[in-house]
Amino acid sequence: MGEDIRIAICEDSEKDRALLLERIRASGIAAKCEAFASGEAFMASFKPGMYHLVYLDIYMAEMTGIDVAAAIRKLDEDVPLAFTTTSRNYAFEANQYDSLLYIEKPVTQKKINHTLTLAAALRDKLEAETLTVSTDGGRLDIRYNDLYYIEVMNQRCILQMRGGRKVVSTTKASINDLEKMLPKPRFIRTHRAYIVNMDKIQRFNGTDFVMKGGGIAYITQKERRRIKAAYDSWLISNVQEDEI
Repeated sequence: MGEDIRIAICEDSEKDRALLLERIRASGIAAKCEAFASGEAFMASFKPGMYHLVYLDIYMAEMTGIDVAAAIRKLDEDVPLAFTTTSRNYAFEANQYDSLLYIEKPVTQKKINHTLTLAAALRDKLEAETLTVSTDGGRLDIRYNDLYYIEVMNQRCILQMRGGRKVVSTTKASINDLEKMLPKPRFIRTHRAYIVNMDKIQRFNGTDFVMKGGGIAYITQKERRRIKAAYDSWLISNVQEDEI
């Protein structure tokens, strides 16, 4: 078990905020909660990686829960979102933002327990999946989910990370060595100088991969058809897993 689950509650009803907090405390799952009375207040302090779970009320003044979800996804594509609402009318829109659950009010203990269990499992899974590299600042454990792609520049491996951060590996391991250390098929060698996390591909532009957060991962021409087919298979397998 990892650290406490970090939770944000974005809910403009004081009564509903209090009920959510009560249900979370009663779940028995260790959590640290921050509550916000509006989408604007939440987004003013939000940063990627701050939370393991965000509860969003759909019906809020000014920024709705859907508006907040759209703003979150521009900054953080991974944090689990759970919508709370008095209506089912926005279930389709909520699903567009990869919501964990769509919960009708009043929230029940069973639904909150389920959401927290899922969020805890996702947190533990992400924290267990790491690549260790040497840098000028010492050894660094990098979560697979934070690693977008690796490229070789001036005979050094540059790890392109979440938020545009770059980590320069000082290890003697070559890109061939790093390729062996990373799990397949999630990570794929697309070029002699590139390894790509297929979870972080935004789209295929006809010749190369455009990565989420910016950047281009080049694909060697003679392997383009095979690599594109591998990416298509990865997308299909992920859709099937989501539907189970």
